[in-house]
Amino acid sequence: MPGQISVAGAYMQQEEERTNLRISDQANVGKAVVIEHAGHVSLSGPELKQRRRPLQIPRDIPEFTGREEIFGKISVSLASHLETPAIWVLSGMAGVGKTSIAIRAANRHSDRFPDGILYAKLAGAGSNPTDPNEVLVRFLKDLGVALGEIPGDYESLVTAYRTLIATKAILVVLDDAADTAQVNDLIPTSPRSAALITSRRPLATLPGAQSISVDVWTLDECTQFLKVLLGANRIADSTDEVHELSEICGRLPLALRITGAQLLRRPLWPLARMVNRLRDEQRRLEVLRADDIAIRSVFATAYESLTDVQSRIFRTVGLTLGFSFSVESVARLTDADEHFVEDALEDLADRHLISPDDIPGRFKIHDLMRLFAKERAVDQDSPAAVSESVHRLLQWHLEVLEGMSPSIRKWVGLERPSLVAGVLLANKHHWDDLCWRTANHLASFHSVERDYGDWILCNEAGLVAARRCGAREGEALMLGGLGQASRRLNRFNDAQSYLEDSLKVFREMKDLERCADVLWEIGKTASSQWDVGRAMSAYSESVEICAAIGHLSGQARALHALGHLYSGIGRHDEALKYFKEELELATKASANSNSLSTTYQGMASCLAAGGMLEESIEAYEKSISEAQAANDQKALQIRLARKAGVLQSMGKADEASATYEDALKLAREQDDTSGIAWILHTLADKHEKAKEYEEADSLYAEILNTDGIDEVPGGLINTLHCWADSYMRRENFDRTIELLDKAQDIARQHDRVPELIQVLLCRSAALQKNGDIDEALSLAREAAAIATSYGSAKYLAQCLRRVGMSLRGLTRIEDAAEVYAEKMRLEILMQRHEKAHETARELSSIWAELGDTDKAEFYSARASEFTREAERVASENRKPLESH
Repeated sequence: MPGQISVAGAYMQQEEERTNLRISDQANVGKAVVIEHAGHVSLSGPELKQRRRPLQIPRDIPEFTGREEIFGKISVSLASHLETPAIWVLSGMAGVGKTSIAIRAANRHSDRFPDGILYAKLAGAGSNPTDPNEVLVRFLKDLGVALGEIPGDYESLVTAYRTLIATKAILVVLDDAADTAQVNDLIPTSPRSAALITSRRPLATLPGAQSISVDVWTLDECTQFLKVLLGANRIADSTDEVHELSEICGRLPLALRITGAQLLRRPLWPLARMVNRLRDEQRRLEVLRADDIAIRSVFATAYESLTDVQSRIFRTVGLTLGFSFSVESVARLTDADEHFVEDALEDLADRHLISPDDIPGRFKIHDLMRLFAKERAVDQDSPAAVSESVHRLLQWHLEVLEGMSPSIRKWVGLERPSLVAGVLLANKHHWDDLCWRTANHLASFHSVERDYGDWILCNEAGLVAARRCGAREGEALMLGGLGQASRRLNRFNDAQSYLEDSLKVFREMKDLERCADVLWEIGKTASSQWDVGRAMSAYSESVEICAAIGHLSGQARALHALGHLYSGIGRHDEALKYFKEELELATKASANSNSLSTTYQGMASCLAAGGMLEESIEAYEKSISEAQAANDQKALQIRLARKAGVLQSMGKADEASATYEDALKLAREQDDTSGIAWILHTLADKHEKAKEYEEADSLYAEILNTDGIDEVPGGLINTLHCWADSYMRRENFDRTIELLDKAQDIARQHDRVPELIQVLLCRSAALQKNGDIDEALSLAREAAAIATSYGSAKYLAQCLRRVGMSLRGLTRIEDAAEVYAEKMRLEILMQRHEKAHETARELSSIWAELGDTDKAEFYSARASEFTREAERVASENRKPLESH
């Protein structure tokens, strides 16, 4: 408006310190503005009688939750902005609560703006944003300017607005801004004023603005919101349902407000019913609506504002398969150039329809927004086009896996959820070859990462696909993988069944190398179950096949397993023979130091168990030397600790202590919590056996106070268990039960079945010693039930022993006899003849007590048989060991 503004210059210079201004009636109405000293505002016409103070901010909501960090940022910037107005831009996805935050912030700080609060909805997320011209006209009217006195052109409007509030302390709240251009002229210029803007976009080009990103609620904030909205009593006993409801809603405030409104209308509904309604992804967006508010409509407003290119890419994002996704995956889905796709994704991220991931080149999308994007793809794109896009993506997955690039492991780690979902989707679409081959390539990564659940999930889908298309190789590989994963989850019965079926198919295919590999897995599983006979035959056949085809590493692996198996049942001579054969093969094949260290370790352990302690130390020293050559610090500390144990057995206490210290130093240097715990535990056990209880207690306590011990549940449980066992021997039963309670809780929490069985048995023994035999029997039976499901003969035999002892304590002699008979059967299966001898003698005594002479004599004879067998094995072992 150059030339149109007449400023009372001299008067203004005299009064420039004064802050109350008005628009003079000397101005040309609608075109000119004159600033003069006054206590109010006027435009050509009767002077306003009173200055207006607009307070337009909507009411606050009582159930508002959290966001204190954001309010803290606003408070800090209010205190620090002295020369320019404070400007905040709250950006985030639809439904995240930006408007609610702005309203609460404005209400909290209203006293800092004595000249009022202006508020405008800008509809920036939709396809028809509000014209800033309309907002300026309304703001001027709201500030007391008569309609006939408002300038007609945009530039004059801006000048009038800025002039009118030039010295005011006013807050301007602009809700749902489209871009910088829409809000730039609405922001006040007075340093006493401020602007609070909400937008799907961060408005990074807005000068002087402080960007505040608004994320979804935390789980605690979701819980607090539902507690305030529904009442504490309604959610008091539904913690799991509250958490699941929050996660299903993606912790999005608007989604939780909608579900909360539905629950308020249905006061008799349990939260579980709402959770069940929302679990179905196909119906979730439909369920998330209440009155005139619907998640789908809120998302649709933003979607309709996209260009054709942007909407196409957005729909494609709905077809991605993981929580996060890469530019490459979207490029494959769209069959488009990666640079073009990346630019489009950046545009979507700028609109908060998706968001950048922490890793460059990757993005993520909220679960509900993904469902909406997928819904749009299904509705707007042809089924053939959607299917073709997904097939391209899954084919790319397989190509990358088959390529085995140097960075493959990192890629699999990032894409794992998408890869697993892809296998399941390939099975669903009957892309059978693609399904089982992808599952097979993923198996090795699942194994290394111990991701056994996904391994089983993929191989189950792959097995269906392989059988459907008649791929016998795929069928055998899927069965084998299921067996391996099941074994590592300690599901031994399932593992054995899968592995035997896999072996059968590979035998039919005459694939000898794979037969040998599966046989080794069968042996490993049978060993875990203490099915010694099956383990021996499987390992032995694996050795024979590998020898026949020249598979040296496979042959050495099976020999090593046989050595451990035979040593475990006390047949040390045969065990040592296998370890020596393994060493010869390793030397012949120029094996690396890791392999040699493992071989010498097996030999050393076998020699120690057979009483050849000097020879064991020699083997341990060789194993330690090879571990040092391989720079394998974990192996080195294990070898040192075990060598220390042998030195202790030899009475070389000083050497043993020094070696333990070396092992402990290595573990501490590596921050190896499990290694530290294991070595301290070994030392504590040594003191406990020597009845040096004070020293043992000190070491057990040190383990429990070790940094990171909570992340090593096995070590923690075993420490609590052994410490409790020590107190039981001291007949301090209260302390025993206290420690076992903790151990039992941790074992159940982490699904540590072997440890749980041992803890239950220890607790049973403590209760029986303390006179509570009924409860002791109950715990022993619980342990036996768990061991039966677990599938280990060794653990079940231990449980049955404890059950039998409790039954005898209750004088239920015949029941005890039945239990001991089953225990003896398991000991025969495990070829533990000395144990079987003891059980047979127990049975003979029981039946003699019951007056059944025939059964007593029968079990007495069986006891003699087991004695002779044990002596025969011991005799065979003694001769060779003396010559080594």
